[in-house]
Amino acid sequence: MPTPNDHTTPSQQPEQQAVPANDEVTSENAADILAADDAEDTAPARKGTSRRNLLIGGGVAVAALAVGGGWWATRSNKGADGVTGAAEEIKLVIGGDICAAPLYAAYHQGYFDDANLNVKLVRTQLTEDAKDAVGSGKYTGAPGIFFSWLEPIYNGLDARLAGGFHSGCLRMVVGNDSPITSLADLKGKKIGVPSLASSAFAYFSIGLTDAGIDPDPKAGQITWTTVDQDSLGTALADGTVDAITGSDPGALLPVLKGTAHELANNDDAAFCCSVALNGTFVKEHRAEAKALTEAWFKGSDWLAAGDDHLAEMAKTEVDNDYVATDEATVLKVLKTYGWTASAVDFRKAIEPGIGEFKKTGFISSSIDAKTLADKVYVDLGITR
Repeated sequence: MPTPNDHTTPSQQPEQQAVPANDEVTSENAADILAADDAEDTAPARKGTSRRNLLIGGGVAVAALAVGGGWWATRSNKGADGVTGAAEEIKLVIGGDICAAPLYAAYHQGYFDDANLNVKLVRTQLTEDAKDAVGSGKYTGAPGIFFSWLEPIYNGLDARLAGGFHSGCLRMVVGNDSPITSLADLKGKKIGVPSLASSAFAYFSIGLTDAGIDPDPKAGQITWTTVDQDSLGTALADGTVDAITGSDPGALLPVLKGTAHELANNDDAAFCCSVALNGTFVKEHRAEAKALTEAWFKGSDWLAAGDDHLAEMAKTEVDNDYVATDEATVLKVLKTYGWTASAVDFRKAIEPGIGEFKKTGFISSSIDAKTLADKVYVDLGITR
């Protein structure tokens, strides 16, 4: 697949916090610190930095906990439903999307802690493909629309999908003065997209195909231009591209400002975001994978409980720099989603979704939808 045109801005690495001098962590005392932290009944404060996070984030735990290897080398016996916790961090990817709210909620409301899972949220860099990173085991999991995971898993990516969250969050947008009135009008046009591995590219490739356009960059019927998510609106306004597509809030901001409108979205899709987990993690640590997914689902349930929770989440997303917009915008967008997390219904939605995606040519038209669905989805015994 050829490299699209670049129109990106650099991102900054978060600074590594130093360990306080009066709480020094060494390879000799690392295990004792972890054991002491596990013995505490209270969950760690989410806006602070615990000794556990400093220890593992600084790399000392590698030396102290290396015996046995893997994610789960050192365990405690504290946990819910028979799940033993882990000293090693479970790194889950965040990418600046409003729709990752169930993950933020599970983290900040302590549902991962309740399951004795030491989760850390990690922001990927612009040049990093989150799917490849999850498949390689660099990260344990990530949220993402299942359409964007089909082709990589079909081609051998070591990842599985365990459930879905909500509908809505992907937009195809044009300026108010644009002559483009349908997806068919995009033939021969420039579309700004965060990445050709993005959820928006995968999803709208289906609609473009239905409109008689080959979305493959090699076909030349669309000029795909990579644009940093936060700069999508600018690229549309200055005429760099004819349309923009992405997940909330990037592509939606010019719509909310009144300078653009939606050409298409995925509001009618059964599910948008899903739980994507590293395949080896799922295979070797099934109980932990189930606990992780169930805690993630609880984050979605918390959001569904009322507008006061959505307002709290809007503040959380902005205060923690998870998204590059204001609270009012986040809240407005959150209210458009339907919060119905499910593993069972998600599996039912995958099969017809594969049938739709086959039309794009990114996976073979001869592949059996049920066979691929069984390869993509992992049944962790979650009955909801």
